[in-house]
Amino acid sequence: MDNLDDYIIMEDENDDEDNEISDESGSGGKHAFTSMLREQDRFLPICNIIKIMKMTIPDNGKIAKDARECIQECVSEFISFITSEAIDKSYSENRKTVNGDDLLYAFIALGFDNYVPPLQAYLRKFRESTKCDRNIVYSTIDPDGEWSSN
Repeated sequence: MDNLDDYIIMEDENDDEDNEISDESGSGGKHAFTSMLREQDRFLPICNIIKIMKMTIPDNGKIAKDARECIQECVSEFISFITSEAIDKSYSENRKTVNGDDLLYAFIALGFDNYVPPLQAYLRKFRESTKCDRNIVYSTIDPDGEWSSN
């Protein structure tokens, strides 16, 4: 059973009627939208963060538990911050999907301009590689040992 301390209640700060939902009891009452998130759902997995942190320290170096947890929280908050801005942009353009350009816009809008050039280069290379992958004709060997295209 999960510990109740592992959950955080998040309420939408807006009091707009759009954020209100009908009471499930059928009484017709309204209440503010709330959701419960477990702490482990809010943060990136600590093992992934530790792997990245270990790349920058010597082999015999150690990372304190509180330092790992602090970085975990900061990285998770940073990603949420950028993602939230990107979601707002896609939503304002009546799209349901966030794309790489939305993320680049978010970095610029939030003042992280120095991240944009390497991210643009990565996005361009990623798009080129996936474009090539889509154009590949997959070949297989038929039972006679001959190559055939699907």
